[in-house]
Amino acid sequence: MVSSIIPLLLLLLLFQLTLATHNSGLEDDLSNDQPSGFFLPFESNLYVEITIGTPTRTFNLKLDSSTQLTFLECDPCDDEHQCDLSDTTRRYDGKFSTTFSPISCNNSSLCPHLSPNVTNHYNATKTTASLSLLCTPSNFCRYDVASFSAGNLVSDTLQLTSSITDQENSLSIVHGFVFGCGTSNRVKPEDDGGGVDGRVSLTTHHFSLLSQLRITRYSHCLWPSSAGSRNYIRLGSAAEYGGDMMPVPMLNMTETNSYSYHIALFGISLEEHRMRSNESSTMAIDIGTYYTRLEISLYEEVKEEIMTQIGPTVAYEVNELMCFTTEVGLEIESLPKLTLHFQGFNFTISNKGFYLRDSPSSFCTALVRSTMEDEEKNVLGASGLFDFAVGYDTSERMLAFQQRDCLADFVDGI
Repeated sequence: MVSSIIPLLLLLLLFQLTLATHNSGLEDDLSNDQPSGFFLPFESNLYVEITIGTPTRTFNLKLDSSTQLTFLECDPCDDEHQCDLSDTTRRYDGKFSTTFSPISCNNSSLCPHLSPNVTNHYNATKTTASLSLLCTPSNFCRYDVASFSAGNLVSDTLQLTSSITDQENSLSIVHGFVFGCGTSNRVKPEDDGGGVDGRVSLTTHHFSLLSQLRITRYSHCLWPSSAGSRNYIRLGSAAEYGGDMMPVPMLNMTETNSYSYHIALFGISLEEHRMRSNESSTMAIDIGTYYTRLEISLYEEVKEEIMTQIGPTVAYEVNELMCFTTEVGLEIESLPKLTLHFQGFNFTISNKGFYLRDSPSSFCTALVRSTMEDEEKNVLGASGLFDFAVGYDTSERMLAFQQRDCLADFVDGI
């Protein structure tokens, strides 16, 4: 009888040690198995494929430079609501993963400053402008990402696969990857173009994908979807940075701003005509936003100047985009170029990304006006970054730009 109890006690001790290790905290818990340089593919509607759980399941998450926490659409599976793994919504549920773990309020490194003894109400601590952590009466850590999602803070195994030919089987694995299991998502898949199961954080927050991969540099060089649907983010040592690239310092913004990548904007020009040359503003860089957004007054100035430079025209809007009809058809490359004046560098947006053909005699610009509700008034989106190598150094708080033919560079293996 005693001999049969000893193995059982050893098994229980091993289980307790496993739990203690899993809940030890973000820095100790995240053991990585990854190459020093990594290529992460993303589709033209700005989502990446990630694999989570054991056994693994694949999800499409939209890139996001404003959300501090990666989150998935989750199902609260129970006896009343059965989960179907073949469900096209592909919702995540930890009951199907042996490596899943909820984050409790006892874990002070992941759910900081929260009392584990709250019984009648949530005890909320604001950690950033857009992420709140809350302690539930059942001692679990809940999150609320402003205007996006709310749910439970959890962890599971994350896998990313490189799609570059010579690294086809390369894996980046994070054990105990912390993310949000969203039970009240305010962003619907159709709002992100369909087929999207949540967001992946590219911010500098300690819950972001970059921080949990322990990566301080990444880069991208985007080309239009008409040239090929798939682009790539280069992570770690594979990132492009330095050399002939033009460095631009990031601004240290207050916590009222959710975007991580701000730079000073000293003006904007259409061809030789300079606008806002006597005042400075800020611009957020966001690969996860497709169109470029401008504050209302600046948007109207650009519209009026485009009408002046292209001659007789009629302005109209299509899905919030600034559009024009002309008396004669104009080639995209002949249209006036828009330049953003950054610190020490003039960034001329490629006409490939700035103009969209609407009909033989009409075209639209990839510009939308900011609304009164937008926290950020000026955001340079993915279409404005076409044919530029953009490098990010989060530790030095620097961006770097270089104009090039991104598709040719990629094909040539650069």
